[in-house]
Amino acid sequence: MKMGFIGVGVMASAMLRAALDKGFLRPADVLLYDKYPGAMDAFRGMGVAAAQSAGELARACDVIQLGVKPQQMPALLDEIQGDIASGALVISIAAGVPLQTIAARAPKAVRTMQNINAAVGESITAYCATSALAPEELAFVKEYCGCFGRAIALEESRFSAFLALAGSAPAFVYLFIDELARAGVSMGLPKALALEIAAQTTLGSAALVRQSDRHPYELVDNVCSPGGTTIAGINKLRELGFAHAVSQAALAAYQRDIQLKEER
Repeated sequence: MKMGFIGVGVMASAMLRAALDKGFLRPADVLLYDKYPGAMDAFRGMGVAAAQSAGELARACDVIQLGVKPQQMPALLDEIQGDIASGALVISIAAGVPLQTIAARAPKAVRTMQNINAAVGESITAYCATSALAPEELAFVKEYCGCFGRAIALEESRFSAFLALAGSAPAFVYLFIDELARAGVSMGLPKALALEIAAQTTLGSAALVRQSDRHPYELVDNVCSPGGTTIAGINKLRELGFAHAVSQAALAAYQRDIQLKEER
């Protein structure tokens, strides 16, 4: 089975690298194409071949991942429609491009949404597919998406909500880590050390939430001692509207995605 990648940007590169590192794909079974040849430089010398055109790649591959920008997708689909092999699986990672847009050119269509944490194998990836896929093809998609983190099947109608929580929220978390580290600097810690402490604390806290059967608020209560330091900080967060700010940030991302879909 040969898998082709049309568009080898930051996200597609992270996904491909993870699939190669996990042994899910072999370099000899991968074909790349990007209209900017330099985008493929990182994979040169790894045994991964490059196609001369999107059409050439489409004709040669059993699975085709489309990693171009959403506004470029219609033109790309029109370009390769006649070249897609019968029965080929077409995976789109472009945000905001409906599954039906892909399926109109390729019946076995898949839409995935992942986040930037795929670069370290810690993405949460949602996928949906047309009914034309066989069970073994769905299993392939799930295993592929699992190469760069966790994979979940999700109804396309929920992708906007997923985007807010998984696609946009990493930036919110990065901002939290940075602000926490800056607070550490104001307390006299070197910036690099403060950042290491803030990042590891966030990582460990997330791991405990995932692995524990307790509600996050129970974990909050476990850290708070009566009249102690943590409850003083919690009370300040509540006073400044932390919970409201977080929920409104996610809602703003969700609403913007809906708006962008309506504008297309």
